[in-house]
Amino acid sequence: MSGKLNIIKLSVGSENIAMLSQWQEERRAQLNVNYSLHITRMWPKRENELLNGGSIYWVIKGAIQLRQKLIGFDEIVG
Repeated sequence: MSGKLNIIKLSVGSENIAMLSQWQEERRAQLNVNYSLHITRMWPKRENELLNGGSIYWVIKGAIQLRQKLIGFDEIVG
């Protein structure tokens, strides 16, 4: 398969975009990186399609409210 693929993620606990942004900022500082990231247990099976222009669409309070472009996947152990 080829083409663009997106991910829809629930932002549990976020009341609005500002809360998700603040959480991501705190996570960047904690991990000492300059990009937003999301850690999950599973590696995507369709990685190439996701990286071909795909995005994460964040669901906040039951509605898709934010889009973030996917730029890569890194393995984090621990």
